[in-house]
Amino acid sequence: MIVYICSPYQGKEENYKKAVSYCKAAAAAGHVPIASHVMLHGILDEATDREKGLTAGLKMLELADEVWVCGEVITSGMAAEIERAEAIGKQVIFKGAIL
Repeated sequence: MIVYICSPYQGKEENYKKAVSYCKAAAAAGHVPIASHVMLHGILDEATDREKGLTAGLKMLELADEVWVCGEVITSGMAAEIERAEAIGKQVIFKGAIL
């Protein structure tokens, strides 16, 4: 199953590392993880390309079978992803800080 990892980023390296760990956990469980902030890390700049990243993330989300919400907080970007997922009928699963 393809799972979209929805987690905080905001250009913070620690959030990137957490997202990588969420992806590793999903892969270890036999899934194919997609996380825009992992896939676009080093390609887009948060300060100048944020909107491009958010748009790309929403497109990636459409490819997923489920959306996994990971982390301790819901950021504005995550809220937009959750809203989009629900609008297009994707199952949204809240995983919390640890998978």
